[in-house]
Amino acid sequence: MAGDKRHADDGLDTEEQLTSTTVDTRPKVSKLVSKQRSQVEYLMKNIDKPIDISTPKKPMLRPPPDIVLNVRGSSAGAGSSDFSIYRDLRRKENLRVKLMESDAAQDSAKDKFIDEIDLLKQKDEERTAKNRAKRQKRKNKNKFVKEK
Repeated sequence: MAGDKRHADDGLDTEEQLTSTTVDTRPKVSKLVSKQRSQVEYLMKNIDKPIDISTPKKPMLRPPPDIVLNVRGSSAGAGSSDFSIYRDLRRKENLRVKLMESDAAQDSAKDKFIDEIDLLKQKDEERTAKNRAKRQKRKNKNKFVKEK
């Protein structure tokens, strides 16, 4: 059959490509460097334009409703959409609880940091007062020696 012959120039894989089994999926260093270079050049081209480097915003959630009108429970006659609704409500509630816990953890870490700072300031003030007393004592002693 004449159609079975493959030529190197007809776009099909050559023997060299078929024997090469190692595929390097890592990005090339030169590509990364050129990408970074182009990004820096773009920023330097518009040097007067301000750059917004802000922290990501926390997701804002609506507070839970005061009255839940359509309470869903487990029942034998649950419809096909009930699980999707339950899953969505559970996801929202879990996200709300996670945000509250992270806020509480941040507040406690902030309070702990402030307490540590106050303790260090107090120790510094005590040390400074002690050294000040020593200096004053030395000064008074030197005055007393000079008067004699």
